Amino acid sequence: MLPVILVASLFALGSDYRAAYQQYLLAKNQFQQYKTESTRLTAVTATRQVLTARNLLWKTYLQNLRGQLAGDTNLETEINYLDAQTAEFSQLTSLSQAKQLSKAWESHLYKSNQLAASARQQILSYRLDQLASRLQPFIDQASPSSTLDLAKQKLGVLTTDLKQRYQLLLEAANLLLQLP
Repeated sequence: MLPVILVASLFALGSDYRAAYQQYLLAKNQFQQYKTESTRLTAVTATRQVLTARNLLWKTYLQNLRGQLAGDTNLETEINYLDAQTAEFSQLTSLSQAKQLSKAWESHLYKSNQLAASARQQILSYRLDQLASRLQPFIDQASPSSTLDLAKQKLGVLTTDLKQRYQLLLEAANLLLQLP
């Protein structure tokens, strides 16, 4: 679960991105329609703004994931890449240059997204470990019974499938609630 502050921050950045994207669409359409120097400059500026907003949104998300992980991750490399992209975006002078930078960003996104997914998995695994450790004192204090044995069995299952692990922990917690 993401902290409330992060959710609000990402929501605001998402809103900024959507607004920049709408401005980009408007400027692009005007440039395609009128083909003047003024509309070209407006389109370049709007493109720079939308690319920067998109980059900032993704970078902020990755920074939060990195902040939640205690271990060493490759997210720092991705964040540095996004910082370099931001510097390149600020120097945009043409739409063809913007297209090249955007395509490079999009082709790099697959790798970046895989790292983010891995980070989310690590965070979820850690949180499931915390849940299991919080359930253990209740098991230690419970009187022997078949329900307790079933709860112990569910806690003892080793699986790398996080959904299955979560379900087993949830079932164990529900069984513990049934104990006298």
